[in-house]
Amino acid sequence: MKKTLLALAMTGFFAASNAQASAYAMSFNDVTNLVITPTAGIVFPPGNSTNNSGAVACLPNGTCVNNGGAGFINAPFAQVGAAPYADNTYRAVNREANANSFALADASIDSRQFIGDPFTRARNMAEGLLLQTNTANATAGNSSATLLTSTFIVTGNGTINFSFDAVPFIRTYLVAAALGSQAEGILALNFNIVGSPSNTAPGSTGLVFNWAPDGVAGGILGGTEGGDPFTLNTTLTALPGNPGPLVYDPTGCVPGGCFNATTSPLAEGTYTLNLAMRETVNLQLVQIPEPGSILLLGIGLAALGFTTRQRQSAKA
Repeated sequence: MKKTLLALAMTGFFAASNAQASAYAMSFNDVTNLVITPTAGIVFPPGNSTNNSGAVACLPNGTCVNNGGAGFINAPFAQVGAAPYADNTYRAVNREANANSFALADASIDSRQFIGDPFTRARNMAEGLLLQTNTANATAGNSSATLLTSTFIVTGNGTINFSFDAVPFIRTYLVAAALGSQAEGILALNFNIVGSPSNTAPGSTGLVFNWAPDGVAGGILGGTEGGDPFTLNTTLTALPGNPGPLVYDPTGCVPGGCFNATTSPLAEGTYTLNLAMRETVNLQLVQIPEPGSILLLGIGLAALGFTTRQRQSAKA
Protein backbone atom coordinates (compact mmCIF):
# COMPACT_ATOMS: atom_id res chain seq x y z
CA MET A 1 0.00 0.00 0.00
CA LYS A 2 2.78 2.41 0.93
CA LYS A 3 4.60 1.87 -2.35
CA THR A 4 1.36 2.16 -4.31
CA LEU A 5 0.46 5.53 -2.77
CA LEU A 6 3.96 6.88 -3.30
CA ALA A 7 3.96 5.73 -6.89
CA LEU A 8 0.58 7.35 -7.49
CA ALA A 9 1.76 10.57 -5.87
CA MET A 10 4.92 10.73 -7.98
CA THR A 11 3.03 9.78 -11.13
CA GLY A 12 0.61 12.62 -10.52
CA PHE A 13 3.50 14.99 -9.82
CA PHE A 14 5.26 14.34 -13.12
CA ALA A 15 2.05 14.16 -15.12
CA ALA A 16 0.97 17.58 -13.87
CA SER A 17 4.39 19.18 -14.31
CA ASN A 18 4.76 18.51 -18.01
CA ALA A 19 3.21 21.77 -19.24
CA GLN A 20 5.65 23.06 -21.78
CA ALA A 21 8.12 25.68 -20.65
CA SER A 22 9.88 27.81 -23.22
CA ALA A 23 12.55 30.44 -23.67
CA TYR A 24 12.71 32.51 -26.86
CA ALA A 25 14.84 35.36 -28.17
CA MET A 26 15.50 37.09 -31.48
CA SER A 27 18.00 39.86 -32.22
CA PHE A 28 18.12 41.48 -35.67
CA ASN A 29 19.64 44.55 -37.28
CA ASP A 30 19.57 45.96 -40.79
CA VAL A 31 22.14 48.69 -41.40
CA THR A 32 21.49 50.26 -44.77
CA ASN A 33 22.14 53.40 -46.82
CA LEU A 34 25.60 53.55 -45.26
CA VAL A 35 27.60 56.18 -47.12
CA ILE A 36 31.18 56.96 -46.11
CA THR A 37 32.27 60.36 -47.42
CA PRO A 38 35.89 61.51 -47.08
CA THR A 39 37.03 65.07 -47.65
CA ALA A 40 39.92 66.04 -49.91
CA GLY A 41 43.20 64.58 -48.75
CA ILE A 42 41.80 61.13 -47.92
CA VAL A 43 42.00 58.26 -50.41
CA PHE A 44 40.51 54.75 -50.19
CA PRO A 45 42.65 52.77 -52.67
CA PRO A 46 40.76 50.32 -54.93
CA GLY A 47 40.58 46.78 -53.57
CA ASN A 48 41.34 47.90 -50.03
CA SER A 49 38.20 46.43 -48.47
CA THR A 50 37.89 43.02 -46.80
CA ASN A 51 34.72 41.30 -45.63
CA ASN A 52 33.81 38.92 -42.86
CA SER A 53 30.28 37.55 -42.62
CA GLY A 54 29.66 34.69 -40.21
CA ALA A 55 26.83 32.78 -38.52
CA VAL A 56 26.98 30.42 -35.53
CA ALA A 57 24.11 28.37 -34.04
CA CYS A 58 24.23 25.99 -31.06
CA LEU A 59 21.79 23.86 -29.03
CA PRO A 60 22.26 22.34 -25.54
CA ASN A 61 23.13 18.88 -26.85
CA GLY A 62 26.50 20.28 -27.88
CA THR A 63 25.67 20.52 -31.56
CA CYS A 64 26.97 23.69 -33.22
CA VAL A 65 27.03 24.91 -36.81
CA ASN A 66 29.55 27.59 -37.78
CA ASN A 67 29.25 29.01 -41.29
CA GLY A 68 30.96 31.76 -43.25
CA GLY A 69 33.88 33.80 -41.94
CA ALA A 70 36.73 35.72 -43.53
CA GLY A 71 36.14 36.50 -47.20
CA PHE A 72 32.39 35.78 -47.10
CA ILE A 73 29.97 38.54 -48.00
CA ASN A 74 26.99 36.24 -47.48
CA ALA A 75 27.40 33.60 -44.79
CA PRO A 76 25.30 30.47 -45.36
CA PHE A 77 22.74 30.47 -42.58
CA ALA A 78 23.55 28.29 -39.56
CA GLN A 79 20.75 26.17 -38.12
CA VAL A 80 20.43 23.47 -35.46
CA GLY A 81 16.99 21.95 -34.98
CA ALA A 82 14.22 22.11 -37.55
CA ALA A 83 12.67 25.53 -38.20
CA PRO A 84 11.31 27.06 -41.42
CA TYR A 85 13.92 29.31 -42.98
CA ALA A 86 15.21 30.35 -46.40
CA ASP A 87 18.58 32.06 -46.76
CA ASN A 88 18.51 35.83 -46.13
CA THR A 89 14.78 35.96 -45.29
CA TYR A 90 15.56 37.07 -41.70
CA ARG A 91 12.30 38.20 -40.03
CA ALA A 92 10.00 37.06 -42.84
CA VAL A 93 8.65 33.98 -40.97
CA ASN A 94 7.30 33.74 -37.43
CA ARG A 95 9.19 30.82 -35.92
CA GLU A 96 8.11 31.34 -32.28
CA ALA A 97 5.37 28.72 -32.66
CA ASN A 98 7.87 26.05 -33.71
CA ALA A 99 7.20 22.61 -32.20
CA ASN A 100 10.88 21.91 -31.53
CA SER A 101 13.86 23.69 -30.02
CA PHE A 102 16.09 25.39 -32.56
CA ALA A 103 18.98 27.81 -32.97
CA LEU A 104 19.33 29.92 -36.09
CA ALA A 105 21.71 32.63 -37.30
CA ASP A 106 22.25 34.42 -40.59
CA ALA A 107 24.41 37.30 -41.86
CA SER A 108 25.02 39.04 -45.16
CA ILE A 109 26.67 42.10 -46.66
CA ASP A 110 24.15 42.95 -49.37
CA SER A 111 25.89 45.89 -51.02
CA ARG A 112 29.30 47.53 -50.73
CA GLN A 113 30.12 51.14 -51.46
CA PHE A 114 33.82 50.38 -51.88
CA ILE A 115 33.23 48.17 -54.93
CA GLY A 116 31.06 50.73 -56.69
CA ASP A 117 27.64 50.21 -55.08
CA PRO A 118 25.90 53.47 -54.13
CA PHE A 119 25.88 52.48 -50.46
CA THR A 120 26.70 49.66 -48.06
CA ARG A 121 24.07 47.40 -46.50
CA ALA A 122 24.60 44.65 -43.92
CA ARG A 123 22.08 42.45 -42.09
CA ASN A 124 22.45 40.09 -39.13
CA MET A 125 19.99 37.92 -37.22
CA ALA A 126 20.24 35.47 -34.31
CA GLU A 127 17.21 33.53 -33.02
CA GLY A 128 16.60 30.65 -30.66
CA LEU A 129 13.81 28.69 -28.98
CA LEU A 130 14.15 26.20 -26.09
CA LEU A 131 11.26 23.89 -25.21
CA GLN A 132 11.08 21.50 -22.26
CA THR A 133 8.29 19.23 -21.00
CA ASN A 134 9.78 18.42 -17.59
CA THR A 135 12.08 20.19 -15.18
CA ALA A 136 15.38 20.62 -16.99
CA ASN A 137 18.36 22.88 -17.52
CA ALA A 138 19.34 23.88 -21.02
CA THR A 139 21.49 26.54 -22.62
CA ALA A 140 21.58 27.77 -26.21
CA GLY A 141 23.47 30.59 -27.80
CA ASN A 142 23.87 31.76 -31.34
CA SER A 143 25.17 34.82 -33.09
CA SER A 144 25.70 36.39 -36.45
CA ALA A 145 28.41 38.91 -37.23
CA THR A 146 29.55 41.17 -40.02
CA LEU A 147 32.88 42.95 -40.24
CA LEU A 148 33.90 45.41 -42.94
CA THR A 149 37.53 46.54 -42.91
CA SER A 150 39.07 49.18 -45.18
CA THR A 151 42.45 50.88 -45.23
CA PHE A 152 42.82 54.47 -46.34
CA ILE A 153 45.54 57.07 -46.70
CA VAL A 154 45.46 60.61 -45.32
CA THR A 155 47.68 63.18 -47.02
CA GLY A 156 46.32 66.16 -45.10
CA ASN A 157 43.98 67.00 -42.22
CA GLY A 158 40.92 65.46 -43.83
CA THR A 159 37.76 64.13 -42.17
CA ILE A 160 35.36 61.24 -42.87
CA ASN A 161 31.58 61.41 -42.53
CA PHE A 162 29.42 58.35 -41.80
CA SER A 163 25.73 58.40 -42.64
CA PHE A 164 23.36 55.42 -42.43
CA ASP A 165 19.93 54.11 -41.44
CA ALA A 166 19.16 51.16 -39.17
CA VAL A 167 16.24 48.87 -38.39
CA PRO A 168 17.04 47.03 -35.13
CA PHE A 169 14.73 44.57 -33.39
CA ILE A 170 14.85 42.40 -30.24
CA ARG A 171 12.11 40.14 -28.80
CA THR A 172 12.55 37.89 -25.76
CA TYR A 173 10.29 35.98 -23.37
CA LEU A 174 10.00 33.09 -20.92
CA VAL A 175 7.05 30.77 -20.22
CA ALA A 176 6.75 28.64 -17.03
CA ALA A 177 10.39 29.32 -16.23
CA ALA A 178 12.02 29.00 -12.80
CA LEU A 179 14.97 30.82 -11.27
CA GLY A 180 18.09 30.28 -13.34
CA SER A 181 16.22 30.83 -16.62
CA GLN A 182 16.83 33.67 -19.03
CA ALA A 183 16.11 34.72 -22.60
CA GLU A 184 18.56 37.37 -23.76
CA GLY A 185 18.89 39.28 -27.02
CA ILE A 186 21.91 41.50 -27.74
CA LEU A 187 22.54 44.19 -30.37
CA ALA A 188 26.03 45.58 -30.99
CA LEU A 189 27.40 47.98 -33.62
CA ASN A 190 30.68 49.90 -33.63
CA PHE A 191 32.76 52.03 -36.00
CA ASN A 192 36.42 52.60 -35.25
CA ILE A 193 39.52 53.92 -36.97
CA VAL A 194 43.00 52.78 -35.98
CA GLY A 195 46.29 54.30 -37.13
CA SER A 196 49.06 52.14 -38.53
CA PRO A 197 52.22 51.58 -36.41
CA SER A 198 54.04 54.16 -38.54
CA ASN A 199 51.77 56.96 -37.35
CA THR A 200 50.95 55.69 -33.85
CA ALA A 201 52.74 56.84 -30.71
CA PRO A 202 54.71 54.10 -28.87
CA GLY A 203 52.51 52.35 -26.33
CA SER A 204 49.33 53.71 -27.90
CA THR A 205 46.48 51.54 -29.17
CA GLY A 206 46.31 53.78 -32.22
CA LEU A 207 42.55 54.26 -31.80
CA VAL A 208 41.67 57.71 -33.20
CA PHE A 209 37.91 57.31 -33.71
CA ASN A 210 35.28 55.18 -32.00
CA TRP A 211 31.52 55.40 -32.38
CA ALA A 212 28.98 53.00 -30.89
CA PRO A 213 25.56 54.65 -31.39
CA ASP A 214 23.63 54.55 -28.11
CA GLY A 215 20.78 57.03 -28.57
CA VAL A 216 22.46 59.59 -26.33
CA ALA A 217 24.23 62.74 -27.52
CA GLY A 218 28.00 62.53 -27.26
CA GLY A 219 29.94 59.48 -26.15
CA ILE A 220 32.02 59.48 -29.31
CA LEU A 221 35.83 59.41 -29.45
CA GLY A 222 37.62 61.56 -32.02
CA GLY A 223 34.57 63.04 -33.72
CA THR A 224 31.15 64.64 -33.46
CA GLU A 225 27.66 63.19 -33.82
CA GLY A 226 25.10 64.65 -36.17
CA GLY A 227 22.40 62.06 -35.49
CA ASP A 228 21.95 59.25 -32.97
CA PRO A 229 18.17 58.73 -32.58
CA PHE A 230 18.22 55.40 -30.68
CA THR A 231 20.68 52.85 -29.43
CA LEU A 232 22.20 50.13 -31.59
CA ASN A 233 24.08 48.72 -28.59
CA THR A 234 21.66 47.23 -26.10
CA THR A 235 20.47 44.05 -24.39
CA LEU A 236 17.00 42.80 -23.44
CA THR A 237 16.88 40.01 -20.86
CA ALA A 238 13.68 38.23 -19.86
CA LEU A 239 13.94 36.74 -16.35
CA PRO A 240 11.42 34.79 -14.22
CA GLY A 241 10.50 38.00 -12.37
CA ASN A 242 10.02 39.84 -15.67
CA PRO A 243 9.24 37.14 -18.25
CA GLY A 244 8.07 39.43 -21.02
CA PRO A 245 7.52 39.46 -23.88
CA LEU A 246 10.12 42.22 -23.96
CA VAL A 247 10.45 44.05 -27.28
CA TYR A 248 12.91 46.61 -28.64
CA ASP A 249 11.53 48.01 -31.89
CA PRO A 250 12.36 51.73 -32.13
CA THR A 251 10.85 54.01 -34.74
CA GLY A 252 11.64 57.46 -36.02
CA CYS A 253 14.60 56.73 -38.30
CA VAL A 254 13.59 58.57 -41.46
CA PRO A 255 15.52 57.02 -44.39
CA GLY A 256 18.32 59.19 -45.62
CA GLY A 257 20.97 59.10 -42.93
CA CYS A 258 19.30 59.35 -39.54
CA PHE A 259 22.59 58.21 -37.95
CA ASN A 260 25.42 60.58 -38.71
CA ALA A 261 28.92 61.30 -37.40
CA THR A 262 32.11 62.97 -38.61
CA THR A 263 35.66 62.29 -37.49
CA SER A 264 37.95 64.99 -36.18
CA PRO A 265 40.71 66.02 -38.64
CA LEU A 266 43.05 63.08 -39.20
CA ALA A 267 46.81 63.53 -39.33
CA GLU A 268 48.78 62.32 -42.31
CA GLY A 269 49.27 58.56 -42.39
CA THR A 270 47.63 55.21 -43.11
CA TYR A 271 44.56 54.07 -41.19
CA THR A 272 42.21 51.12 -40.91
CA LEU A 273 38.44 51.59 -40.72
CA ASN A 274 36.39 48.82 -39.07
CA LEU A 275 32.62 48.44 -39.03
CA ALA A 276 31.62 45.64 -36.67
CA MET A 277 28.06 44.50 -36.00
CA ARG A 278 26.90 41.44 -34.09
CA GLU A 279 23.54 40.03 -33.00
CA THR A 280 23.43 37.38 -30.27
CA VAL A 281 20.86 35.43 -28.25
CA ASN A 282 21.51 33.45 -25.07
CA LEU A 283 18.88 31.11 -23.63
CA GLN A 284 18.66 29.06 -20.46
CA LEU A 285 15.54 27.26 -19.27
CA VAL A 286 14.51 25.72 -15.93
CA GLN A 287 10.84 24.73 -15.76
CA ILE A 288 8.51 25.56 -12.83
CA PRO A 289 6.46 22.60 -11.51
CA GLU A 290 2.79 23.48 -11.79
CA PRO A 291 0.89 24.17 -8.51
CA GLY A 292 -1.30 21.16 -9.22
CA SER A 293 1.72 18.87 -9.27
CA ILE A 294 2.85 20.11 -5.86
CA LEU A 295 -0.69 19.60 -4.52
CA LEU A 296 -0.81 16.04 -5.84
CA LEU A 297 2.54 15.25 -4.30
CA GLY A 298 1.37 16.69 -0.98
CA ILE A 299 -1.84 14.60 -1.05
CA GLY A 300 0.15 11.47 -1.80
CA LEU A 301 2.63 12.10 1.00
CA ALA A 302 -0.20 12.92 3.44
CA ALA A 303 -1.94 9.65 2.56
CA LEU A 304 1.33 7.81 3.02
CA GLY A 305 1.73 9.36 6.47
CA PHE A 306 -1.85 8.47 7.44
CA THR A 307 -1.31 4.83 6.43
CA THR A 308 1.91 4.66 8.43
CA ARG A 309 0.16 6.01 11.54
CA GLN A 310 -2.65 3.47 11.14
CA ARG A 311 -0.13 0.64 11.07
CA GLN A 312 1.66 1.98 14.11
CA SER A 313 -1.68 2.20 16.02
CA ALA A 314 -2.59 -1.36 15.04
CA LYS A 315 0.76 -2.64 16.37
CA ALA A 316 0.23 -0.83 19.67
